Amino acid sequence: MDTVVDAVGSQILSAGVAAVLTGIGGLVRWLVVRRLPARRIWRYAGAGELSVVLDTSHIDTGRYQRPVAGLGQVRALSVLIPSLTHAYRDLDLEKVRLSVHLPGHEMEHDLLVLGGPKNNEVARRVLEVMADVLPFQLGAGAITWEGTDYTGEATDGEVVRDCGYVVRAPNPLNPAKRVVLIGGWSTYGTVAAARWLAENGAGRSLTPDVAVLVEASVLRDGHVSAPRLVRQAALGMRAPRTV
Repeated sequence: MDTVVDAVGSQILSAGVAAVLTGIGGLVRWLVVRRLPARRIWRYAGAGELSVVLDTSHIDTGRYQRPVAGLGQVRALSVLIPSLTHAYRDLDLEKVRLSVHLPGHEMEHDLLVLGGPKNNEVARRVLEVMADVLPFQLGAGAITWEGTDYTGEATDGEVVRDCGYVVRAPNPLNPAKRVVLIGGWSTYGTVAAARWLAENGAGRSLTPDVAVLVEASVLRDGHVSAPRLVRQAALGMRAPRTV
């Protein structure tokens, strides 16, 4: 009888050890395959103070101007959410804000800013402060990278090719925090830049502080094809200038 009890106890112990090892193996695989690569994309220490900022357009309701986010920024965010949720368990998706509604103190938080300076006041401010370290400028209907203008292409009133940019760097308003800026020549360029970051941002050859320019074809239904890297530059942050 004692032999049977010992055998059963040994089997239970073996099963318990196997279950624990399987669980540990699953956790390790999840960390290696999902969490660590996702964190390399973003480089935030955590998401507890992450503010996601969308650009702001306005619709005239006839009684007042209603602020709304652009479709491109919403689509870009949908591309990025999976990697953010893989990277950070403390991600608060309620802290998605229109740029006109971002409290001033959150400018010094970790930031994910979608959209360009034309309709996104937060993007305008951060890009101005970082102007001395960025290899490109925005304006005059083009993204000008070290003297070369890059624009999208439209045929019969429809965008058929677009370009966008990604900036990943310390927040110039608070270097203890970080900022990721994503924008484009048009709304499709923002989506292209977001897709490039989600698919390529974890690359070990990519420096933590970097600016990239990408381009992508746009199909007639608005689908943005796989983006192609056009330009890339490592960023060496200097003391921010005041604006």
